[in-house]
Amino acid sequence: MARVELPESRLRARKRRRRLFALIFSGALILFILSGLAGLTYLQSLRIKDVAVSGARTLASSTVEAFVRDRLAGEYWYVFSKSNIFLYPKQQIAADLIKAYPVLASADVHAVDFHSIAVNVVEREPRALLCSQDSICLFMDENGVVYGDAPIFSEPVYTTYSGVLAGDALPKQFLTPVEFQALSALVDAIAQKLQVEQIEEVSVDADKDVRIRFASGFMLMFALGDQSGDVFERLTLALVSEPMSAHKLTDFEYLDLRFGDKLYYKLK
Repeated sequence: MARVELPESRLRARKRRRRLFALIFSGALILFILSGLAGLTYLQSLRIKDVAVSGARTLASSTVEAFVRDRLAGEYWYVFSKSNIFLYPKQQIAADLIKAYPVLASADVHAVDFHSIAVNVVEREPRALLCSQDSICLFMDENGVVYGDAPIFSEPVYTTYSGVLAGDALPKQFLTPVEFQALSALVDAIAQKLQVEQIEEVSVDADKDVRIRFASGFMLMFALGDQSGDVFERLTLALVSEPMSAHKLTDFEYLDLRFGDKLYYKLK
């Protein structure tokens, strides 16, 4: 069968040219609008010039300011300025600050006026130490968050814990916040109860068994999952029962409270 190509009609050619013109015009208009909007983001009256940092104590304010200014540099998609007061990445800056500096518990970034922003940070408070077998210690806050290197203290300042942590980058979580808060409160209560004995280390193993080692060599064991009040009550009753009441704690190698009403001990 033969095929013959008919010439395009004038009307169809005109419509095609109109569509092409409309497409080109629309593209040019969009580019014009985008270039205008991009230009507005570079207006000096809307660009961030001042960064005020508050709340930093161990972390230098100048360090935080330099970090924030670095995040304000550059453009989105090489077009829109990141330093524009309406477009700057405040949520990302806050998240990046906490990620870069684990000592920060929170960070808030907000605009003050058309050319100034405020960065309010809250640093973690050291509550205890988490130490490895090679005596490298890290600070922990009240929620059991491990967040920074600790110096070597000439005498005990914080309670020392040990246990397994997953991952490499700080911050890390030691136990859950609820578990750590309950455990640290119980350890404080036990330290107050046994004032003549100095706590050397609190270790938590993979089975969630807790061992409190005292400087005298005595060790107290209990399960992390037990209620703190129950553990403290069993310890109190054990101290006044035979044969513990007839000996000093230094005479014992350990006292095991992991088995409910059954107490296990070993004399040295």
